[in-house]
Amino acid sequence: MPISQSVRAVNLLPPDLRGAAKATVERVAGPEASGGAGPFVVLGVLAACVAGVTGYVLTTNSVNQRQADLAAITARQQALATQAAKLKPYADFDALAKARVQTVRDLSGSRFDWDRVLNDLSRAVPGNVTLKSLSGALSTDTGSGGSSMRGAISAPAITLTGCAPDQTQVARLMARLHDVDGVTRVSLSKSDSEQVTAATDDSGQSQVQKRDSMPCGSGKRPAFEVVAFFENAKAAVPATAANAPAATPAAGATPTPTATPGAVASTTGAAK
Repeated sequence: MPISQSVRAVNLLPPDLRGAAKATVERVAGPEASGGAGPFVVLGVLAACVAGVTGYVLTTNSVNQRQADLAAITARQQALATQAAKLKPYADFDALAKARVQTVRDLSGSRFDWDRVLNDLSRAVPGNVTLKSLSGALSTDTGSGGSSMRGAISAPAITLTGCAPDQTQVARLMARLHDVDGVTRVSLSKSDSEQVTAATDDSGQSQVQKRDSMPCGSGKRPAFEVVAFFENAKAAVPATAANAPAATPAAGATPTPTATPGAVASTTGAAK
């Protein structure tokens, strides 16, 4: 017995196109099947715009952050400058104190015992030798004592000028100066014999006046100039102390004068 089969037609079109004509269906479905580059171009433009906006936002944020950091650093610098200005007097006072301590140390290291030297010198000069002047200096920068020989050596020295009865007593004076503690060299700058004549009318003069007018008496007397050097003594002031700039005193502080070494005071006059 033959089996009959019935074939049923199925419409695969969407419901909204099932009743439309074939041309209409092809017109509607054609663009979907063919495609194109337009959507990709639009997407590329949109991506470029998004990237540009993102870069602009990031750059603006970075600039703003750096401006804020700059403002904070500027404010901190101004605060530190104000604090430093308030503390400057203390720093100046500390520098002044250190400079003066260093000056005291330099003076102590370069001190010369004039008291002992003059005491020894007073015992070394013979009794028949008269001194007209005596001057001492630490170096050639602090006074040469009027002698060209004194300026040849930069060391403590004492210059003696006076007169003696004869040249033998001048030599004796130089020999006794060699025995003074610390003396390393005794130089004779001059020893010229001078004729001294007594005044014809001196009856009204006292003994002191006669001695001052003719300290070594009348006759032919040598006038000498002798320089005694102390080359082993620490005399010169160190350059760091002499050339150092003076420290600025602190605000409200009372400045104190700085001691400066110099030549010992000269003693002039006739002495025996």
